[in-house]
Amino acid sequence: APSDIIKPKELGDIMWDILGAQALASQIALHASPVDVAVKTKLFSLEIFKIHKTDSSQFSKSYNWYVKHPDVLNRIFDSIYTQKQRLSNHELKMNQIHHLPNKTIKVE
Repeated sequence: APSDIIKPKELGDIMWDILGAQALASQIALHASPVDVAVKTKLFSLEIFKIHKTDSSQFSKSYNWYVKHPDVLNRIFDSIYTQKQRLSNHELKMNQIHHLPNKTIKVE
């Protein structure tokens, strides 16, 4: 990637955070108006860009470059998918542990 483009790992991290923000915004949507959700999503995105020391125009420019280079973009998406699978597996394990029967162990 050219030097003025966000590196693949960082772009993947930003995209992962944006997906999380969108999920959070959709949860808010259950209790808010569509305008409130749009505002929250925008605020979340701005905060994500700030955390990653970039902005929406740099993100868009970089994302558009990767769209024109699908081999690299597919690796980014694969990385995001793998991260999601790890999180899902972890949540499933934690959910199973949380729902274990509460049995008392007798020590004699």
